[in-house]
Amino acid sequence: MPAPIVAAFNPYTADTAPVALAVGAAELTGSTVIAVAVPPWTLVDAGVEPSELDDGVQRLVTNALQEVHHEFGVETQIVSDLSVPRGLHLIAREKQAGLIVVGSTARSRAGRVLVGSTAERLIQGSPCPVALAPHGYQPASIGTLAVGFVDSPEGHEALDAAHTLAARSHARLRIVAVLHPSAGLDAAMAPGLRPQRSVMLEGRHRRDAQMALDRAVAALALPVDIESEVHVGDPAEVLLRISEHVDLLVCGSRGYGPLRSVLLGGVSRRLVDGAACPVLVLPRKAGRPLENLVDNAGAAAAR
Repeated sequence: MPAPIVAAFNPYTADTAPVALAVGAAELTGSTVIAVAVPPWTLVDAGVEPSELDDGVQRLVTNALQEVHHEFGVETQIVSDLSVPRGLHLIAREKQAGLIVVGSTARSRAGRVLVGSTAERLIQGSPCPVALAPHGYQPASIGTLAVGFVDSPEGHEALDAAHTLAARSHARLRIVAVLHPSAGLDAAMAPGLRPQRSVMLEGRHRRDAQMALDRAVAALALPVDIESEVHVGDPAEVLLRISEHVDLLVCGSRGYGPLRSVLLGGVSRRLVDGAACPVLVLPRKAGRPLENLVDNAGAAAAR
């Protein structure tokens, strides 16, 4: 059986976007969904135990979760903890979750991802992949998904995960490698000179990037409609533009920090603060980060 999906639900805003995205992911993987509410504890400093819910808070949270259950048919749970991110991390470890889904702050425009402080603390160090649902997200099938590719262990893991999801959802896969302009300079260029973009495009770094991308694509085994592309520009800006035209964007964690934990780097941090589609961030060096989420029978069927 595939690992369950934990959807973070805020009973005060009643934002069901994370639950909707979790249910969509569960349809692809055969997972179960647990909508989890972790009420904030404002009276801890006054000596109130986390397990002692105020009656009014208890009713509010319980009623909100009942509505989620009726609308989506998912399991619900209240977690008592001093911190929302810590509570979600603990339930994810307890349930051996394959994915945590969080929502965007209400300050974001509808259809845009923008993490709040709680979601960012949750993402950093998450024990499993984290998906971010745009504000106001409505359930939708995945027709096209994109992955940011870098020729690194994290980049190849992100590509493998995106390829697996594309195969299961019968979606088109856009594999996007982005070469920053500063990396497109040949060694022969004199220091301090800023060549024209056309010169950058012809540099050996772009050729190396294209060759690495071609090798990665050739190694993919599952039958998927694939489009690969190399861009020269700011990686985050390129991927943000592409997010306007795809249904899911996959990216890896930064290349340093604790193993098997989600860690936002410069690019991924900007993606979760402006993408126009859901974003899936994978843990660092997790091998097969979606292994626990996709059951063996389903994976075999996709082949």
